[in-house]
Amino acid sequence: MPLYSHSQLSTYEECPLKYKLHYRDKIKRDVEGVEGFLGTMVHETLKKCYDDIRLTKLNTLDDLLAYYQKVWQQNWHDAILITRPELTPQHYQALGKKLIQSYYDRYAPFSSDITIATEMRLTFPLDAQGQYKLTGFIDRLARTEDDVCIIHDYKTSAHLPSQAELDHDRQLGLYQIGIQHKWPDIQSVRLVWHYLAFDREFVSARSDAAISKLVDDTTHLIDEIASAQDFPPRESALCRWCEYPDLCPTRKHLYKVAALPANEYLNEPGVALVNKYAELREKAGDTEKEIGKVREAIIDYARREQVEVIQGSNRKARVKFDKKLKFPAKNEAEREVLDSTLIEAGKWLEVSQLDATALTRIVESKQWDKALIDRVMQYGRLEETGSVYLSTAKNEEE
Repeated sequence: MPLYSHSQLSTYEECPLKYKLHYRDKIKRDVEGVEGFLGTMVHETLKKCYDDIRLTKLNTLDDLLAYYQKVWQQNWHDAILITRPELTPQHYQALGKKLIQSYYDRYAPFSSDITIATEMRLTFPLDAQGQYKLTGFIDRLARTEDDVCIIHDYKTSAHLPSQAELDHDRQLGLYQIGIQHKWPDIQSVRLVWHYLAFDREFVSARSDAAISKLVDDTTHLIDEIASAQDFPPRESALCRWCEYPDLCPTRKHLYKVAALPANEYLNEPGVALVNKYAELREKAGDTEKEIGKVREAIIDYARREQVEVIQGSNRKARVKFDKKLKFPAKNEAEREVLDSTLIEAGKWLEVSQLDATALTRIVESKQWDKALIDRVMQYGRLEETGSVYLSTAKNEEE
């Protein structure tokens, strides 16, 4: 079983195709999002802050900002991606300074706990046999005077989660497992997130039951990844930052035509086909609505005039009124009573039918045990079908 990390597991959950391209196919790209670069530079600066304190040196705010400026300039490169055209590298650099200053103002002189390590790498098993192994880096590991171990995590994200979300956070929960595996005598662990953009600190703890559930959930996810054969793309807002648009079936065409000049864009075969299809669908939709209104009017006229044939200029309409026997549907209250009546009479099998749609849903979601699914799949087959759905192009950019 390979070594997994929280970011690796998260990538699979966010988009199986991106996971495959990055971790299985090992396709490396030089593209780096500016948000990730900003986070790395801020982390580097806070690492220096605490590393120097361990050597009895307390940096001033100006010292740290000067260091931040230096590492930013040393590491900036042209492949860093800024997805918001109204923003420049200077905007993000200024934001980083603001985050460092707010953190400094809140925690200086940084004496509330004792730093054990910064950017500490952990590699640890989830099970006694060592089959499931995790790795990761703790931003800062510390302890208090009363021997509480604290796992600190710095976040530069513009999203502020709820306390409930963090109480179920997988990353720091896994790190707790890691440090208690490394130091079994550690009894008390506190998880702390620093959301720098909001000057907010969140604290959480994990019970033994929560840790046990985390282990079960994570091992099941690893099993799913290890046995996966298909890696479909999963569209989300994160697609804007993906480094594989040219290899993704949901983004490849957009990537291809985005660089075309206007005079070539409209003539590109795919663009032309979609535009024509959308135009025809709009016309057909209007026509279908009008047809529906006229159909209802004809039925009302025939019922009112008690006629079955209505004459037009050179066509005629024949109206038929049928009465069909209907029984309660599955979601109606009387259905349960009807089912019981048929079962008691021993006639259920004569009128019941296999719901193929429900069976497909059960098999695909693996709601039954594997042995039964394997037996059922002897009668199943995969058929490729094609459907076309229209959406507004702006959704691709949001």
